[in-house]
Amino acid sequence: MSAFALVLFFSLLCSALVWGSTLYISINQTDKSIFPANYYEQKIPRILNYVDKQKDTLLSPHMQEALERVIPTKGIQYQIINLKGQIVYGWKGQSFVKNPEDVPSKLNTIEKQGGKYIKFYPILNSQKQLKGMLVLRYSLSVSSNNPGKWLLVVLILSSLIAPFLFIVLFAFIFARRLGKRLEPSIARIIGGARRIQQNDLNFSVAGACGSKELTELADAFEEMRKALEQSLMREWNLEQERRDMIAAIAHDLRTPLTIIQGHADNLIESGARHPERLEKYLLTIRNNTQRADKLLTELLFLNKIDTPDYVLCFAPTDLLAFCERKKEEYELLCREKGITLRFPYENWHRNQELQLLLDAARLEQVFDNVITNSLRFTPAEGVIEWAIHAEENEITFEMKDTGPGFSDLDLRRMFDKFYSGDTSRSQETGHSGLGLYTAKVLAQKHGGTIAAGNRSEGGAWVRITMPCDLATFPVLARTLP
Repeated sequence: MSAFALVLFFSLLCSALVWGSTLYISINQTDKSIFPANYYEQKIPRILNYVDKQKDTLLSPHMQEALERVIPTKGIQYQIINLKGQIVYGWKGQSFVKNPEDVPSKLNTIEKQGGKYIKFYPILNSQKQLKGMLVLRYSLSVSSNNPGKWLLVVLILSSLIAPFLFIVLFAFIFARRLGKRLEPSIARIIGGARRIQQNDLNFSVAGACGSKELTELADAFEEMRKALEQSLMREWNLEQERRDMIAAIAHDLRTPLTIIQGHADNLIESGARHPERLEKYLLTIRNNTQRADKLLTELLFLNKIDTPDYVLCFAPTDLLAFCERKKEEYELLCREKGITLRFPYENWHRNQELQLLLDAARLEQVFDNVITNSLRFTPAEGVIEWAIHAEENEITFEMKDTGPGFSDLDLRRMFDKFYSGDTSRSQETGHSGLGLYTAKVLAQKHGGTIAAGNRSEGGAWVRITMPCDLATFPVLARTLP
């Protein structure tokens, strides 16, 4: 818009200078006159009136001087033609009558030759008889009618077309300037498009200037580049996760399959000679088969819950009854390892029965994964505490143990998929590394969060927080059957 305004401004300014120059020169001309294109054509009626008055006396050569006082010979050439088609007097440059027959045929006509107009007018006597013909040759152009005034004529003509010429000139000049100003930014955007085509997103076009529109275009292009970069990073991460998953599956399945194969080979080779070992081999094969089946089951379940359209099956659940049942299961597991289980339960709702919308099976899976992890690392005669705090708007489940706690690497990666943990914490190996990741996903699908850390007195803690107010968690309410 500013370039367009400048084009108009400078065009009008330069046009005004041309107009002023034309006016100044025309005022300062010696004869102070400039003839229009039809100047001499306007003299013709006066000439013809004079011819009608003088009649055939004009055919006498002595009338030449008188006739030329009426005809402006600077702009009009004339000829007096008799009935024989001969020039009696006048302009000798060219005869416009070839023979006597042309005289009556051309009367009262106008011809155009070489940019000039030629008029044929009859000369009659007092009895209205044709005696001859007057030929007038004139022009209808400003330049021809103003010989010797070429500069003024050029200025007048230029003043008419000056606005259009200046608009074209300044539009070209400002377009080139604008193009040079926009070219670097446009080149950056084009270069960025080519780099995107080559899957190279390590660049930026932010801050490209030149115009408001180009800046907005560059900002939109930069947002698109960032979105593409994030999309590619997600694709790369998914690809890396896929590779890690394949490597983890291969690693975790290799151990039980190797054990199964080894014991099967022993059975084939020496089972008949050592029947007392048969039960031991079969138990080992069964345990490792169950271990491989469990791993595959976890992988299939993980693939299921990782999809966005996976929905939990919520149902009203008595929280205290649910936790009491799980406590009895965990007590049996702890007793086998010589570990003490503590179960403090605090209900803000006092003695009221607390009914919540939960997917009990998936919430049970969350607790099982966390408690199993604590059992794995808590030594004999240790303590595991499963504390439940039911507040007005949320419920907190906190598991504490007296094991070695989490390493720095554990704290950074314990909720990552296929992370098997720091082996220095325990001699037990072989778990899939999916327990805490699955717990995190299921806790989030319940609308809650999961966090973990180390206790100052030693040991680890895992805290799961979930909302319990249906007004603040309407998704749960909508899933009721």
